[in-house]
Amino acid sequence: MLMRPLRSRRLTLLAAGALVATPLLGGCGFDYATDRVNTISNGANDREGSVDVLGAVIIAGQDNLGLFVATLVNNDLDEPASLQGLEQTDQVTQGADTQPVEIAAGGRESLFQTGGIDVAGEFGAGDFVPVTLTFDTGQTTTVNVNVVTPCRQYSLDKLTELTLPEPQLDPGTGTEAPEEAASEAASEATNELESTSEDAESEADGEPGKYSCEPASPVEHGEPGEEGAGQEADTEASEPAE
Repeated sequence: MLMRPLRSRRLTLLAAGALVATPLLGGCGFDYATDRVNTISNGANDREGSVDVLGAVIIAGQDNLGLFVATLVNNDLDEPASLQGLEQTDQVTQGADTQPVEIAAGGRESLFQTGGIDVAGEFGAGDFVPVTLTFDTGQTTTVNVNVVTPCRQYSLDKLTELTLPEPQLDPGTGTEAPEEAASEAASEATNELESTSEDAESEADGEPGKYSCEPASPVEHGEPGEEGAGQEADTEASEPAE
């Protein structure tokens, strides 16, 4: 006779606990951070249009010349899309022989595997450059692209389909420099040579240039008693006594 009231009381407590927990769980919402797309990469991503632009970077082995690469994902399951090219700006111009990139309905195309798009302009390793992609669907996507060196995950030994462009594009037009601009091109070549020489001198001094894949040497700190270690103390000792 005593078992029924006890069991009934337990069921009542469990039901009351469930009622208290319900509003607490409902107040958490549904937009959890763990539900959102979070791509950890060095490249820029844009998912606003029907074609996603993922992991976009410019790989450069020297100033003002490089290769634009990204992965393009067509979210339209019925219609294909085509990347027509990159809009010309003061900072980035595509090569004259750039061809459209076809993306099947519901498919993807990786410029890492198809060779990328040659670009010239005004940029260097470590810069962030706005690049605007245009598609035949009317979509226009602008991404702020990081200029990276061909090292580590962007090494050409790993990305075997990629070849960095040779310095024969005019940074102003993306085409071969005309004869009347030969002197200007020669001046630019001289500047690039000087920049390369500076990088070489830095490497000779033990510091890698900005396009080198060698890691920078660690900063050495002197041991107590060595030259430089007690510099602060010497300065204090040399101050006149009050």
